[in-house]
Amino acid sequence: MVPLNTVDTTRIPYDTAIELSVAVSRMQWPKPAMNSAPKVIILVPAEQFPYAFAAASLVHDPIMGNLLFTPLDELAALTREEIERLDPPGTDSAPPIIAIGPFEAKVIREIESMGYDVLHIMGKSIFTSAVKVAKLREQIPPESPDGPVSLFVVSADSPYESVLATYYSTHSGVPILFTHKDRLPRSTASALQDMAEKNVYIIGGRQSVSDSVSREISTIVEPPVRRIAGADPFETSVEFSQYHDPVTNLGWNRNHKGLGDAFTFANLNRWDLIVAASSFAHQGKHTPLLLIKDDLTPPVILNYLQYLKPPLRMPPMPPFMHGFILGTRRIINHTTQANIEEALKIDEHSTNHAIHSDISHEE
Repeated sequence: MVPLNTVDTTRIPYDTAIELSVAVSRMQWPKPAMNSAPKVIILVPAEQFPYAFAAASLVHDPIMGNLLFTPLDELAALTREEIERLDPPGTDSAPPIIAIGPFEAKVIREIESMGYDVLHIMGKSIFTSAVKVAKLREQIPPESPDGPVSLFVVSADSPYESVLATYYSTHSGVPILFTHKDRLPRSTASALQDMAEKNVYIIGGRQSVSDSVSREISTIVEPPVRRIAGADPFETSVEFSQYHDPVTNLGWNRNHKGLGDAFTFANLNRWDLIVAASSFAHQGKHTPLLLIKDDLTPPVILNYLQYLKPPLRMPPMPPFMHGFILGTRRIINHTTQANIEEALKIDEHSTNHAIHSDISHEE
């Protein structure tokens, strides 16, 4: 028998975005009446990644959204069950259900037959759809210091680095716009003109968004355009986790050893599972995303965790680190999970650098 979890990792053992998004929802809100319970359900399709990515910014307060997946041509039974369980009330500025993407009319009608008002956001393309979401987020500003004044621009051609924007977007409400690698779409350029005062961050290296597109964006917006990137998606995930802009305060800023950080670990090739668990970045442990393979935790990830993990304290006490593992062992195998456990775990056998805590109690 091999257990699903280790001392310092929790596996969410589902291989579809529909199942995993519902599982994460029930982990976050085991009681629908909790104070932090979502007020809005955001429905996205698993067929096309840009719609799900664009939706991420709507999770943040005051919308207090919860992102669930369903096919474009039907309301999945499990998703319907979770909507009924949470029974979202909506807010003064947002209806109980927001559906983003080219859903068939029968899906919207079924939700309305359940008694919920639906806002269906669908542009002529993925680019215009993302603009519509960004404009909605501007009308309902996120309750964070950097969310209302920032924008992410990511590749619409590949999800491998773009997906990293979703966790911080969920965390702080920063909207996500799309571009081609070598061509800035007209709708995105027009949106940037309308929001020219915002701080723009390109997520990913030149293999995702070229320097020529970056330069074009620089001619549109007023603040300097910044890029968060590493040599590959794995390194970019570490760069983003470490990133902190001292001017705007944007960034996870997970740079300090010994604080007991938590992360979500996901297979690079499963953007759908990644987004399905993005609420981990908004509530609970507020986890940045670190990318791995099914059978490999890249050295850049292991070295980063080794740097961050707290030193041994005597007697042993918090802080401790933790990791969420997305998918079954077909998605991330047990050896990879065990390597992550080893990287997160305090080395209790090492006494060379142990910190002795003197705790006095006054009566």
